[in-house]
Amino acid sequence: QTPCPLTTILNLTQDPDPAIMMGDESQLFTTNAVDLQDAANLQARLSEYNNDQAAAAAAATTADNDSSSHHNDAIPSVSIEEGAYKYVLITANTPSSSSSSTNNNHTRRTFVYSKRNAKYHVDVAEHLVPQLEREGYRDIRITGGGRILRDDEERTIHIFGYSYGFGRADHVLAKEIVEESVNYRGYKVTWSNDGY
Repeated sequence: QTPCPLTTILNLTQDPDPAIMMGDESQLFTTNAVDLQDAANLQARLSEYNNDQAAAAAAATTADNDSSSHHNDAIPSVSIEEGAYKYVLITANTPSSSSSSTNNNHTRRTFVYSKRNAKYHVDVAEHLVPQLEREGYRDIRITGGGRILRDDEERTIHIFGYSYGFGRADHVLAKEIVEESVNYRGYKVTWSNDGY
């Protein structure tokens, strides 16, 4: 028998599940109704959070907006675990960068995050979203997901696939964000819409 393409992509070092080796796609797809509901619940919670943030900003016409407690660079734009794992692409407006009451001092940031052993894409998002909320980021959006394969030995990163819960991420944008990260300088970064 010839191994399925997933074996080549993931460069499996352990004996994989025979069902996967035989091409049983039911073993490849880990999303279920609970995961889809969790993703929808997180999106709804973010929508409510974003609406609350917008209302609070509009009501604070004379309030002092102290941004000294926010460190916009405290949360890195990219965090990729070594190996092949699920990832999410998240965008958010930074906290206001001045003490004026205007709402025009926000910068849009994009985050590319993977998490070792995350069973679902929502597990990756639930790792980053609370950090963004605590730091005062606004208009937080999970724009999609997929998988990232990081191979430190070969110094390569491959971005591919999609998320059932959040849809396919813009892999071109994810690639650009990864290439801008100082942590992954010298890595060859590629992307594809192929695979799950």
